[in-house]
Amino acid sequence: MTPAPGRPRDPAIDAAVLKAAVDELAEGGYGGFALERVAARAGTTKAAIRRRWPVRQRLVIDALGSVVAVPPAPDNGCTRCDLQQSVRLLAQTLDERLPAGVLAPLVADCAGDPELHRYLTDTLIAPSRAAAVVAVRRAVGRGDLIPEADPELLVDLLASVVYQRALFGQEAVAARPLVDLLLRGVAVDFEELVRISRLPASRRRAHVHD
Repeated sequence: MTPAPGRPRDPAIDAAVLKAAVDELAEGGYGGFALERVAARAGTTKAAIRRRWPVRQRLVIDALGSVVAVPPAPDNGCTRCDLQQSVRLLAQTLDERLPAGVLAPLVADCAGDPELHRYLTDTLIAPSRAAAVVAVRRAVGRGDLIPEADPELLVDLLASVVYQRALFGQEAVAARPLVDLLLRGVAVDFEELVRISRLPASRRRAHVHD
């Protein structure tokens, strides 16, 4: 005899719990995060949360993921502009969307569990990284960057600076000098990329389609 299916999850409760978790993290930080208070904020029970998220860290990851916007791949017709936009979007996500002081202890808490660490990376880091990789591949394809440039490595170099600043509570990195430092090593013609970045948007597009 086939057992009767369980009660389906209520999306409204899921959404309420995620919002409550974000609010709790913003108010008490990662160290003070308590399921009892999340349940009270969400108008549900700790048991109901445990059924949905048996692992506390996954709830925190999903809560943070609910406030992280997945950016489209920058496409300004300008490699320098695209990379600067990628850096700014990532820094903005870490500085403005995520509760302060949460990412570093969460990363440390997940470091010893490969599955949790992968889940954190896939949820919070991979979307922004993938968008930036698309932009770099486009730049290589149109001949702005040397053919040997590895898009994923270049993005990791940019992102590592942004994440280091965020994890250690330092001031957000300025996008322009960081991008220019990298481009001087991989651009076919750095000065030409600077010139294009100073053109009006309509003329940048014309350059791409020439």
